[in-house]
Amino acid sequence: MSPPETTRTSARSPWQPVTALPDHPLLPLHEAEIGRGVRLAVEIGPKNNVGAVYFQAFLVAESLGRTGAPIMRGLFNRGPYPGFNWIEVTDWDGAPALEDGRALEIPEAVDLRVVTVLGTLVPPGGHLMIEYDSRARRTTALALAARVPPVATPLGAMMFAAGCGVAFRDWYIAEGGREGPRKLQGFRAIDHEHERTRGERMLRELDTFMSRARELDWMIQSQTRPLAEAAMTALHQRLGLPEGPLPPEGR
Repeated sequence: MSPPETTRTSARSPWQPVTALPDHPLLPLHEAEIGRGVRLAVEIGPKNNVGAVYFQAFLVAESLGRTGAPIMRGLFNRGPYPGFNWIEVTDWDGAPALEDGRALEIPEAVDLRVVTVLGTLVPPGGHLMIEYDSRARRTTALALAARVPPVATPLGAMMFAAGCGVAFRDWYIAEGGREGPRKLQGFRAIDHEHERTRGERMLRELDTFMSRARELDWMIQSQTRPLAEAAMTALHQRLGLPEGPLPPEGR
């Protein structure tokens, strides 16, 4: 789904800085500080065959300079409310090289901040979709393959914290064909009732997961149990529910 490779210096490049479009909805992503002295340089590209706009983002650090290639590429769409408003990250590079060739490792705090800003651009009823085929998302890929609830994976936990985790869909079918990278889709609640209904369902799913988590590989268990516990605490507080397992659904 990624557009053809281009360079910023090409006279025929389809990319343009988002700052050239002062009212563009992705401008907040360009302006956000994602770390101390670290920002993104966002560029807008062509539209795909359904009208979504390609975008790419370089990391720019005051003390280090700019990455030589985008750390993120994806698609952005605005359309009828609610389901046609979404952002999809198709490519993520967690270990990019700077323009001078030095290697850079993107810390988790910066990764979380990027996902958080992306989440603020998704309106109620919309969704955020992020690939998990990249090396940086390996733990998420292993956890999802082990049937860990998406909210208890590193990527899902970030999307949940960004407000795009009222429900999830894993875009990967092991026994079937697939097109493009594996992706996790997280939805923003339409309203409070939607948030409460899906939140209670998620709590029950997490209760079930915690009862079987000891059966998992230790590495996956150590990475996902704390995230599950944090999500359960957040859901109880958000929904005003007492601590402890919920009664069976329908009672």
